[in-house]
Amino acid sequence: MLKRRRTHQFKRNTRHTSPNRRRIMLKNIHKKVLLRRKLFALLQMEEMAAQP
Repeated sequence: MLKRRRTHQFKRNTRHTSPNRRRIMLKNIHKKVLLRRKLFALLQMEEMAAQP
C-alpha cells in the first residue's frame, strides 16, 4: 500500500548541499508528503464507505 521512504539517504543528501538547493529539495519533498497524505485520506474514506 504505502511504500517505504528513504529518509536516511534524503537527509544525508540535504545536509551536504547549498542552502538554496536544500530549500528546493525540502519544498519538493513537502509537496510529495502532502500528496501522500491526501491519497491516504482518500483511501481511508473509501474503506469507511465500503463498510456497511
